[in-house]
Amino acid sequence: MAWMNLDQGQTEQLAMIGIFWAFSAPFLLLGMWASPGIRLAELGLALLISAAVGGVLALMLLLFLNDPSFLRLMPPDQKLPQFKFAPVTGLISVVATGTAGWLLYRRRAKD
Repeated sequence: MAWMNLDQGQTEQLAMIGIFWAFSAPFLLLGMWASPGIRLAELGLALLISAAVGGVLALMLLLFLNDPSFLRLMPPDQKLPQFKFAPVTGLISVVATGTAGWLLYRRRAKD
């Protein structure tokens, strides 16, 4: 969602990203608690993987928005929702998640 601009404004966009992070936090903490290994490093690995998936989804969204042949696959009575690509908020989200994951994953080398 961070890569889509729904014409809400930057503050609302960042608040939406915060809601998604807050929603995922309990599940990540439960997974960290249940992990038998180096817990913070494995949480960092999960964050790194999610940042990589976010980057791939951004590429897919960018290709989707720039491919006019995709519109032929849409049903004729439905219009494509009006949204744009938001590189700034998407990049902030992926870089913040990846940086947090990298810092936590580096703990593995120190422990």
